[in-house]
Amino acid sequence: MEECPVKSKKVTASLSAIAVLIMATGYAVEDRDYPPEGTSAWRHLFAVDPSPEALAFAPPAPEKTEATRYTAEFKGEIAGFDIGRIYLDIETSPERYAVDYRMRQNGIARWFSDAEATSRARGHFGDQNRITEHYYFNHDYEAEDDQQYVEIYRPYGQRRMHLWTSPTYSFREPVSEGQAADAVDPMSALIGLSFTAVPEGKSPCDREIDVFDGRRLFTLEMRDEGTENLNRRGNNLYNGSAYKCRLHQEKIAGYREKDLGDVNGDLWVYLADVPDPFRTPTFAYVPVMIKGKQGIFTAWLEGENPTITSPDGKTINLGTLQ
Repeated sequence: MEECPVKSKKVTASLSAIAVLIMATGYAVEDRDYPPEGTSAWRHLFAVDPSPEALAFAPPAPEKTEATRYTAEFKGEIAGFDIGRIYLDIETSPERYAVDYRMRQNGIARWFSDAEATSRARGHFGDQNRITEHYYFNHDYEAEDDQQYVEIYRPYGQRRMHLWTSPTYSFREPVSEGQAADAVDPMSALIGLSFTAVPEGKSPCDREIDVFDGRRLFTLEMRDEGTENLNRRGNNLYNGSAYKCRLHQEKIAGYREKDLGDVNGDLWVYLADVPDPFRTPTFAYVPVMIKGKQGIFTAWLEGENPTITSPDGKTINLGTLQ
């Protein structure tokens, strides 16, 4: 289990920027003069209860006999240069989900940073596929002496979250229990935005979700920009009709005043329909490509060998469909 915020301001930041849907972390800064942790005054200001030790609990992953699985290796590219890989492994069942994620820098990105990150999430679905319990672990690694671990857990039926970090977070600005009441962790947001079904007649791109990474609260909003027929060259990439979803991040709380401005650049997430034999209410769409644009540069994350596996072991590689 592992996590850490990526701090390079150059190519590393570009890879993290186009993966904002599934990564959201940041480095600690100086402490403010806040009440002691655990006091009623602290709990009034903050939605988390920090733990001095790693958390010893997490929801179980879906049962293999009930889970539909999605795996893909997303290749990152800027201006024709290979900048890294994101490995994604998702499982959902009618009641539970699991996310396993790994980011690795490649090519010219290694000139600026050796940053890597691994994350995992587990959670529970309630009515209408709403996430009612979520656990998140993240490890960001840049060097032996430059690492960050983060764990977040909100048990079913509770409003407050358990938090463990190493090194210990220095909190920037408060995020209250009320503000974070409907928020999920960054990896669970991937499930809520990209995989679950939507009501009949509604676009899968028209949805939003509040995200809390242990210190900062923001809303991710997806808006429908129609469909696009993808025709990409590569190692078993998805080609065909995809929903084009424009993604916007709105910062809500936990940020210093100077960091509250708009996020630079544009971001699109492309979703493909899950074929009927594999489709379920919690597994209706899958992300096949992410595109980011800032100034003259366009960055891509393209899913190689996007493969779906049913509970009974049947598989389909969306990258081999014609």
